[in-house]
Amino acid sequence: MEENLEKRYGFSVAFSMVVGIVIGIGIFFKANQILVAAELNPKIAILAWILGGTISILSGLTAAEVGAAIPETGGMIAWIKKIYGDKIAFLVGWAQLIVYFPALIGLISYYFAVFTGNFLGIEDGNTFFVAGTAFSAIIFLYSINILTTNVGGKIQTFATAAKMIPLLLITIFGFLSKNNPSGVFYMSQHMVEASTKSPIVLLGLSLVPVMFAFDGWIYVGTIAGDLKNVKKDLPRSIILGIGFVALFYVLLNVALLNVFSAEELVKVGMFGVATKLFGSLGAKFIFLGIMISAFGGLNGMILASTRVPYTLAIEGHLPKKEFIGKIDEKHKQPINSSLIMLCLSIIYLITMIVTGKPDVFGDIPVALFWLFYCLIFLGLFILRKREPNLERPYKVPLYPVVPLLALIGGASIFIYAAINAPMYMGISLALTLTGLFVYRKK
Repeated sequence: MEENLEKRYGFSVAFSMVVGIVIGIGIFFKANQILVAAELNPKIAILAWILGGTISILSGLTAAEVGAAIPETGGMIAWIKKIYGDKIAFLVGWAQLIVYFPALIGLISYYFAVFTGNFLGIEDGNTFFVAGTAFSAIIFLYSINILTTNVGGKIQTFATAAKMIPLLLITIFGFLSKNNPSGVFYMSQHMVEASTKSPIVLLGLSLVPVMFAFDGWIYVGTIAGDLKNVKKDLPRSIILGIGFVALFYVLLNVALLNVFSAEELVKVGMFGVATKLFGSLGAKFIFLGIMISAFGGLNGMILASTRVPYTLAIEGHLPKKEFIGKIDEKHKQPINSSLIMLCLSIIYLITMIVTGKPDVFGDIPVALFWLFYCLIFLGLFILRKREPNLERPYKVPLYPVVPLLALIGGASIFIYAAINAPMYMGISLALTLTGLFVYRKK
């Protein structure tokens, strides 16, 4: 089946996808969780942010070579197929289809609705409002990305720029604040004595939620076939996007700790920081920023998700491949593929609302996909040895040190996540392996 997707995106959209997907809702609620995981040790928490950013940058540098050398629609699916073959590539794509994208789309839409309710002053626990707003956001953004050629990209660029304003204000005014005279790294003697784990263990446990906040950068590769200059824009967008996010995360968290000590920050949260810096009106402004952030992250995930069933179908590995892989001639979009992801996302959202446990659906996919990232890092070594003459518009610097460090970092995250949440890891692996019953040979 011939691919005839329109090449419509440039560097600005690819860059904003990396930044927009990564800086989603995670930064707004993970800062406190990371401090708790670090047992309120701000030095370990900040180190976890730095280490997470470093691992992400090393991973981006490594994945960028693989992505630029294999510039095909499908991102990870195409890369792993080239290296490991059809069946393993299908399992990665199946995990994206059945677990990763619909779960995170449902989760982000859920929190977008919650944040919208907070901004409007609607009482927490209003299930009707949350459900209606979340469903509306998913359907609206899928419709935009299905029925238009570039509106989704424009929304992504705008949301990325707009949502940075409140976060930048908190960072700047947080650094200027003198509300915490004890200093950024202050830790009470009581908390020092209460710590029960070694610093290495605390760092590893803190790193798991940090990587949730960094997750999503690699999925710009899913629109490689849509980029006008893929060999130049793909590696640039990943490297510059991750570097920007990593620096910003570290500076933002230092600024938060400059306003309140770790113990106080866990109690008041980012909204307490906003109220202290800007008053009640400023806190409203932060709610607005969170809404925009969640909306942009939701749009980025939807933009990337629409290609997943389509890619598996044109490879010939899904039942009803002609139907799923059909391109609408008017809009130049894989509409049936998009509708499948829309339905799955709604199913996940309904499950979250019924069970009342939306956060579970954030732990499952992120824990699994660092294993797949490691396959990509290992694949760079395989490609270098197996196909030394393959055209490589971009090569990872300091080879083999950078990809080796990325592999070690990725494996560590997977191991810590499995130790921290073994049930979630088991569920995610089981769901992925169901793809063996769906897989069709060409």
